[in-house]
Amino acid sequence: MYSSFKKSSRAATLERQSPPATQAVPPSIIQSPPSSSNIDDDDEGEVGDDIAWTEESLKKMKNVELQNILKDLGLKKSGKKAELIDRILGREAVAEKKKKPKWKNSKARAMLVRMLMDKQSNVHKMTSKEIQASHKWFQEYDPTSFNRYVRDLRKVSTKKVAVVVEDNDIIKRELNRFPRPSKTIRGEPFWDNHPAKLLLREV
Repeated sequence: MYSSFKKSSRAATLERQSPPATQAVPPSIIQSPPSSSNIDDDDEGEVGDDIAWTEESLKKMKNVELQNILKDLGLKKSGKKAELIDRILGREAVAEKKKKPKWKNSKARAMLVRMLMDKQSNVHKMTSKEIQASHKWFQEYDPTSFNRYVRDLRKVSTKKVAVVVEDNDIIKRELNRFPRPSKTIRGEPFWDNHPAKLLLREV
C-alpha cells in the first residue's frame, strides 16, 4: 500500500512539472507572408502619384481641374488657362515691380524747375508730352500725373521768375548806389573780374 501511494504522488509531481501540451492552431489563423506581387502593386501606386505633367495633357483639362492641381501645389489659382498651365509647368514670368520715385524730392522735378527758371530754355515752347519724352527721368511717371506736375510747376515758376527778376533789379540798383572799389581792403584786385581768372580757366 505504501509503494502504490508513493508511485501515485510521484506521478502527480511529474505531471505538475511537465509543460502543457501544445494546442494545434487552426490553418485559417496562420498568416502567410505577403507575396511579391502585392509589394509590386503598392510600389507602383506610390510611383503613380508623382505625375509628370505635359503641356499637351494639361491643355485637355478644364480650368477647374487645373485650379485643383494648383491648389494641391499651393499656388495661385486665378488667371486664364494658358497662365494656369504655365504656372503648373513652372514657367510663369514674374514681373519685377519697379518702385516709382516720389515726385516731390525727385531728380526729375529738380531738373524741370531749372529748365522752367531759364528764360532761354526751349521747355517754354514744349508741351508736357514733349517734355516727358525728352528725358528718361520724366518717363518714370504716368502721362496724366506728369501733365499735372508740369502745369503746377509752370504756375509756380512764373511767380518765382518774377520774384527773381525783382530781386535782381533791387541788387542792381543797390550796386549802382554803392559801387565796388577797384581793389579790396588789402589792396588786391578782385578775383571775379581779374584777367588771371580767365587765364586759369584756359589752362
